Amino acid sequence: MSKPLFRSGSVRTLQIFSNAVEAEILRARLDAAGIFAVVNGGEVATMLSHIGSAVVRVRVEVAPEDFERAKEILETDEIERSERTAWQCSRCDERNEPLFDLCWSCGKPRDESDLSRPLLELEQPVIRESGPVVVTDQPPRKPASSNPYAPVLIPNEDRGPRSDSAQAEQNSRDGELVARVFRGAVIGIFILPPLLTFYVLFLLVFEVPRTAYRDPRLYWRLLASWCLCLIAIGFAAVVWSRLL
Repeated sequence: MSKPLFRSGSVRTLQIFSNAVEAEILRARLDAAGIFAVVNGGEVATMLSHIGSAVVRVRVEVAPEDFERAKEILETDEIERSERTAWQCSRCDERNEPLFDLCWSCGKPRDESDLSRPLLELEQPVIRESGPVVVTDQPPRKPASSNPYAPVLIPNEDRGPRSDSAQAEQNSRDGELVARVFRGAVIGIFILPPLLTFYVLFLLVFEVPRTAYRDPRLYWRLLASWCLCLIAIGFAAVVWSRLL
């Protein structure tokens, strides 16, 4: 049987939140424990959500006689959250975060048969230095399992062609950009005032990636484009100084 609404002035604020979602989660937790609670200020928080959380105060209120028990429930839940560890599902062998009660892979509820795995034991990327470049090696994937509940693994080699294709596409775009820059630098010598030359300089500084300079096929065109731009600016400066 549900309790009647609180009488005016007969409530105590258990906790204050900055949004209504967290407050509703706490209210549902207390309701599951048999404690009637109300959320006060949720509608205002929703209307003022565009302003920010600094001015929003959503209160979870309980009856005075339920306050101490509700407070004990909050403290117990906090202790339980702090003591929980990551765990490995006994059915599909996948690791799960500490707050997961269901395996993300196969949906099995957590029980005593699941191994606890500290977060430090989870696979972390290996970071190593290769000269001036920092390389992040992904952890090795687990071998294929005969477990029917295990998730399907995508072999690393399947991702290779897509990576090579993306690199080839990037190289093609760089080649087209460098060709356009070179043509603009050549034409810019014959156009006064050198507006096209300034546009080419903009492309050279802000648009051409640094990786293009490492390509021998593009390096000399880029170097020639810089030289042609400097020649065009010098030539324009001489012409305009005589005209003016």
